[in-house]
Amino acid sequence: MTALERMANKEKLQAQRQHYLDGKIDHQTYYLWLADWIGVALHHLPVPIETIKRSKDPHLNDIRLGKWDARDVYVRPLAYAKGLPWSLSDTVCCLKAVARRAAQQEG
Repeated sequence: MTALERMANKEKLQAQRQHYLDGKIDHQTYYLWLADWIGVALHHLPVPIETIKRSKDPHLNDIRLGKWDARDVYVRPLAYAKGLPWSLSDTVCCLKAVARRAAQQEG
């Protein structure tokens, strides 16, 4: 990836994040956009969809945080491949957004 591509990706991220911070899009929408953009997929989730669907917490906090954190090793390289700054909380939020969408789609 060229320096110009990295800069363009960071600008794209900053623009979308500003929409989130301004309240134009919600948390789920922002992190789904980010997850889809970098390529987070169902196989990155730390638990099966059935476990997600059984969760009693809309934030999936009844699934141990360590399980989500442990998937950072697979998600972070996807962000770095786009030249994006990344944090462990970005990983967790993206994974949970993908998990919620998958659980809703499966009914």
